Amino acid sequence: MVLGIFNHLAKPYLLASREFIQILLLMESGVLFIAVIYLLVFAGKKTFHFKWKLRYFIYLLLGYIISYMSDFLLSYFIPSSSNQISLNETIEMMGRQELPYFLLIVCFIAPIAEELIYRGVLMTTFFKNSPWYGDVLLSAIIFGCIHINFALTALAFFIYASGGLILALLYRMTKTLYYSIAVHILINITAFWNLWLLLFSGS
Repeated sequence: MVLGIFNHLAKPYLLASREFIQILLLMESGVLFIAVIYLLVFAGKKTFHFKWKLRYFIYLLLGYIISYMSDFLLSYFIPSSSNQISLNETIEMMGRQELPYFLLIVCFIAPIAEELIYRGVLMTTFFKNSPWYGDVLLSAIIFGCIHINFALTALAFFIYASGGLILALLYRMTKTLYYSIAVHILINITAFWNLWLLLFSGS
């Protein structure tokens, strides 16, 4: 979310250097802080309670597998989305020494921040526990719109909205953010797997 918007606005003026990463990290941290404070004030500490159940773990695995398979199949029919293009452009401009910080942000910090916003804040504020799943639909729609950035296409929207739908359903079924955060992190690690291999290859 923050990466796509910031890269679109700052790219003409700022290369993907250490300064870029530092500013991005600061912005993501700000989003995290605001979301946590909001949830503590308006939803209470129960939002952050971890609930372990075997079926929740099964939901987690199913959510990841379905998301991975749908992305894999759709990649054969749909060109790269504007969000992915933006990420690729950032990677091309970035030196190897910035790669660990970039992966830390996009694979861990960003998923946590996004789950706090799109699942935590949105689904506990609007249409909470709606019988017609209004909270799930709103979360998925906004998640899809934000991730296609500034180039609206129906197919790109479908990719991200469907992913947002899976994460929103997972949060709704488990009533805890930890499972959707875990799936989101796994999805992003998988998406940048080649970069992880590059990071640890030493070449």
